[in-house]
Amino acid sequence: MPPPLQRPPRDEQAPLPANIPPDVPVVHLRSASYGSFIYQRMVGHVAGPAPADGDIVAVVDRQGKFFGWGFYNSLSQIALRMFSHSPQRPAESFIDQRLARAVQLRRDMLRLEEVTDAYRLVHAEGDGLSGLIADRFGQYVVFELFSLAMFARLHRIQDALIDAGLSVRNFIVRADRKIAQAEGFRLGTLEGNKDRDSVVVTEHGVKFKVLLSKGHKTGFFCDQRDNRLALTVLTPGKNVLDLCCYTGGFACYAAARGQAKSVTAVDLDENALALAAENAALNSASIDFHHDDAFDFLRAAVDGSRQWDVVVSDPSKFVSRREDMQAGLRKYFDLNRLAMAAVAPGGILLTCSCSGLVDQPTFVQTVARAARAAGRNVQILRVTGAGPDHPVMADTPESAYLKAVWCRVE
Repeated sequence: MPPPLQRPPRDEQAPLPANIPPDVPVVHLRSASYGSFIYQRMVGHVAGPAPADGDIVAVVDRQGKFFGWGFYNSLSQIALRMFSHSPQRPAESFIDQRLARAVQLRRDMLRLEEVTDAYRLVHAEGDGLSGLIADRFGQYVVFELFSLAMFARLHRIQDALIDAGLSVRNFIVRADRKIAQAEGFRLGTLEGNKDRDSVVVTEHGVKFKVLLSKGHKTGFFCDQRDNRLALTVLTPGKNVLDLCCYTGGFACYAAARGQAKSVTAVDLDENALALAAENAALNSASIDFHHDDAFDFLRAAVDGSRQWDVVVSDPSKFVSRREDMQAGLRKYFDLNRLAMAAVAPGGILLTCSCSGLVDQPTFVQTVARAARAAGRNVQILRVTGAGPDHPVMADTPESAYLKAVWCRVE
């Protein structure tokens, strides 16, 4: 286990910048970066009143010049989650304003409710609310928390979303236990604040059952909505293979809306596969499900000379930490090399990565290397990402985690 984090030393004598009131804690940085995250190694010392973890603090650079405002947490590797570089001291109501703006973007500008009742409502750094994910599923909102500051303000967040005009039957709160422990909070009974376990949502006419308190992340991947729809243009009359299908997103679209000739779907998670079968039934879709590891399934397919016209590869995150980079890239290489061999000549491979640490050029390069290893010529038709309800702030490009590479394989 890593050694416990040490609180930055406090310097009671350090002069405060003129625009910062004397009752405000001030964090002095060793180094500054215009992004959402300031890590412990970048923090020098703390001046003024001692901040409690989760408090709003002023931040100055190594020359003592004002840098911005952030949420402080001495317990976390992310010591500061920056949210403003304006000199004006923020009130807590800034959260209400950002949530109202997030709701307005999805409902009034993107008009998502015309095509779906499932969408990303708050996208953490992309909406200026680092540490908070919120997905809407019908009249339910599922939170995924990544920071102590957002956990401490949860009731305010719920009230603000209702004040912004959302009709919410209930809120469900989720968090990875390791992340919660690292951030210094515990959900406790909040995990059980639901009145039902599941809800059925509709996306471009395709229905999905969503488990509100189980499964990966918030229970359903809204980020692939636009890519699922785009795939249906390529599937009429085709044989389709959906690898790492989870709850059957691409498979159900191809079968129910995309007029595919046949659809095969593969996943190693028995629970996800069972829900995928329910989703197929909801849409009267004929899908051949296989409980198998994607690598093993593809090796057997290659040995049996089986190929499909359209292959989708959308695995779980292979690179969660920088230390996992090389091992994760090898997995992406191997999976894509095998998937290339399973595509019929002239067919389509849609290959995805949700590893935020793997940038787009690196993933595209890995796909190209896999094509050479498979002895296939590949045209990259386009590269897409998550839908616009997953916005990316210009100074936090690493939050553009999803890469979807559309390939024609000869």
